[in-house]
Amino acid sequence: MTTALPALSRAAVHRIACAVVASELRRWRTAGAAPTDRDTWPEVLPIGEDGLGLDSIEQLIALGALAEAFGLEDSDLGREPPARVGDWIDWILRGHAAAEGRMTVRTSGSTGRPKPCDHAIADLLDEAAFLATQIPGRRRVVALVPAHHLYGIIWTALLPTALGVEVVARTIGTPLDLAPGDLVVAVPDQWRALLRLTRGFPADIVGVSSGGALDDRLAADLLADGLARLLDIYGSSETGGIALRDLPATAYTLLPRWYLLPKDKDWQLGDDRGGRHALPDHIERIGDRGLRPTGRRDGAVQVGGHNVWPGRVAIMLRTLDGVVDAAVRLGYDGRLKAFIVRDDTADPDLLSARIDQAIADQLAGPERPKSMQFGAALPRDALGKLADWD
Repeated sequence: MTTALPALSRAAVHRIACAVVASELRRWRTAGAAPTDRDTWPEVLPIGEDGLGLDSIEQLIALGALAEAFGLEDSDLGREPPARVGDWIDWILRGHAAAEGRMTVRTSGSTGRPKPCDHAIADLLDEAAFLATQIPGRRRVVALVPAHHLYGIIWTALLPTALGVEVVARTIGTPLDLAPGDLVVAVPDQWRALLRLTRGFPADIVGVSSGGALDDRLAADLLADGLARLLDIYGSSETGGIALRDLPATAYTLLPRWYLLPKDKDWQLGDDRGGRHALPDHIERIGDRGLRPTGRRDGAVQVGGHNVWPGRVAIMLRTLDGVVDAAVRLGYDGRLKAFIVRDDTADPDLLSARIDQAIADQLAGPERPKSMQFGAALPRDALGKLADWD
């Protein structure tokens, strides 16, 4: 029998609900962020003008976001509209009291409309329970990511319950106050910043990374800086966690519910219920339970947890007057970089200004190249394939 939502702790529902609402408000508000940071708001806090500051329309937006995320209906609401944060949590728990628990998250693409991905909460709970067995001895979870996406839901809401430890939210740029026994949950960009901000980690700190490829060189530097262990999770919004590796290992090991199935000289995922699922990447199979991603099927890369398509950015750059050719790829710093072949007759300063303006006007933040190099021709190797550039 599928586990119903009450198997979740109230604390987990609390954290997820606050993150879902905060994320939705950031999307809708034209003047910046949600009313407070991404940490959970007290259950007793009013959601109206005398608390979170949500006006009547924003309160409806919050209800819609929670209904979508948790599969709720208005019939599960009380006689009075929710007035406090705790009323949202009561609604969620009440709505799933006698039903199969499911949760919907959205993909994080920066181009195109994010699509909803539906998951049985029982599967998410099972994943968190297994992952808890891989990181014994933790005293608390230090969350640098919010809990409105699948990585945050599993690692910063469900996992703390499975471990029986508290979760604390932190923001890079403020003191993290790490202590032995902490599990730090972050994405590659945050790990890159932490490496530069810290002068050595305290003893017995375990880190976990997901939401994008973790560069092996960055991982080696973090371990040399004192991390006791660093886990890298391979997965997607559609599937949840697929596999993990314990750095410095280069291959990932499948989580228990998954196995690999051949398909058209390639591979797909099979699950323990007989289902089949597409992998986000082409992979190299290693033994019975191992894999190594070799490249996205759709040509996307992840920048700050968002899917972006370097090829699309290059196409835009090629449309600009004065640009003969362009190539775009992911740099070591986790941001896109561009190589531009300019028309010999183009004024370099005017062309650079034109490119900067087009990037600002036409590209979302994660899509914008952060470094630009110019040359007479695109760099290519001996076989004529596009080569990397510094």
